[in-house]
Amino acid sequence: MIKNVFSCAILPFFCIFAISYGHAQGLPVVFGAVLETGSGLLEGDNYGNGIVRITPFAGVWLNGIGFARLGINTNNKKEIYSNGATEEVKRFDISMQIGFSAIGPERPYIAASYVRNKAYYPSSDAAWNEWGAGIGHRFMFSPLAAIIIEAEHRWITKHYDRDKGSDISGRRLQINFGLVAQPF
Repeated sequence: MIKNVFSCAILPFFCIFAISYGHAQGLPVVFGAVLETGSGLLEGDNYGNGIVRITPFAGVWLNGIGFARLGINTNNKKEIYSNGATEEVKRFDISMQIGFSAIGPERPYIAASYVRNKAYYPSSDAAWNEWGAGIGHRFMFSPLAAIIIEAEHRWITKHYDRDKGSDISGRRLQINFGLVAQPF
């Protein structure tokens, strides 16, 4: 009962207070999403090109210094095989990225990222980490919004592939296109 009272009454009040306090203090809170695409080792040991995921995020952007953002992505995929069998795969990814602009505002920045991936299969589950390093640039098109373009090299840690019955690891080139908005 106490848990429901907290989530229904106190938590929304706290969120509204935090947002209004952040606006009053001029905190550079940003929201957005990135379309992540790449080549190299992709999901399912696919070495082709393609959209990997669209990740919505929230974070802080200090103009001329850098940024930090946190993104969460979930998706489901249902496969129907030629013999009529079906299999549903669920994914849950959490991504964290930090960036540093050494040469000032509206200049390219250096970024580092970490992604924790989890795939839930009917017969077993898999989890792995991705580490990345790269460069990016933010193109402002209004005082409250910008387009971001990033290129990263990602390292995929060793994890067990249930289909092949072996450990998989690798790396890939990751390209991110996104939109970021500072609503205050």
